[in-house]
Amino acid sequence: MYAGIFDYNDNDFITPFDNKMGIDSKGNLMRRLDEYVALDMNSGKFHYISPWPEEDNNK
Repeated sequence: MYAGIFDYNDNDFITPFDNKMGIDSKGNLMRRLDEYVALDMNSGKFHYISPWPEEDNNK
């Protein structure tokens, strides 16, 4: 399970469904590029985000 990630550009939350992809409350797909950067797959714009947690493969 993943915690919500805050999108500072849209003042919105992203709900990740894996280590690389998530969806915001408006239905936009977001792709994680870095710990603090995501790409809006609908608009092609970069978004600054709170830290996207790394998936723990040891569980």
